[in-house]
Amino acid sequence: MAFTNRKAVWNRKVLLLGCFAGFFSAASGSNALAADNTASYTLVAAGSTPAHRSQVDENGGQVYIYAGGHVPAGTHLAEFQYIFDFTEAGNTTGYITPLLFERSSGEAYTIYTVVGIGKGFEVALNSAARAIPFEVIEGLKVPTNANFTFGFVNAIVNSSGAQLAASAGTVDMDNPADAGEGAGGTGTTNDWSVTNIGPNPIVALGTTFGAPGSNADYAFWGSYRTYSARAIGAIPAQ
Repeated sequence: MAFTNRKAVWNRKVLLLGCFAGFFSAASGSNALAADNTASYTLVAAGSTPAHRSQVDENGGQVYIYAGGHVPAGTHLAEFQYIFDFTEAGNTTGYITPLLFERSSGEAYTIYTVVGIGKGFEVALNSAARAIPFEVIEGLKVPTNANFTFGFVNAIVNSSGAQLAASAGTVDMDNPADAGEGAGGTGTTNDWSVTNIGPNPIVALGTTFGAPGSNADYAFWGSYRTYSARAIGAIPAQ
């Protein structure tokens, strides 16, 4: 899958043809996007460019949360784009389940709460960037304010967030995090937070993640990294 210039495509209003509107409807579970095949939408992106990076995680079943920006309110999520073009753990396949989080900030810590669980997929090594549907099947489907972000777990999970199958990393990454803007453009970064714990995290609705000392259910490990993954969605015109 080839990707064109982000600033020229993802952050502008476009006239979606009927088949494209139908795709967004199917991927996001929203009937609203299929109701008017000639309606105008704004395409939005969050995360980091799905490009080759220097490492891939070896630990299995961990959680990765984009901390460098947000998914705008009203976004109907459509795709989770990523690149998995080499392996350090020997796995040529693995799993990705997209997740939606709500962020809350206190005096000392930021807490990320699971509010949406996506449909999980088995993925395989490929030299090109790939995409899977970002289809929330449990919980909130559309962010309601600017305090939402996304992430993923290297696992297939059930409706209660328990891992049914886990894998080592399936998304390229850099450690430490890359400088510069994230996929969302001005005001965003390429910062991601990660877990590195056992047993593997459960990602049930309401599960919390945060820095050590935050009293979240699961603590982050180490400093920020950058993962080659971004969420793509559409905001219907008002």
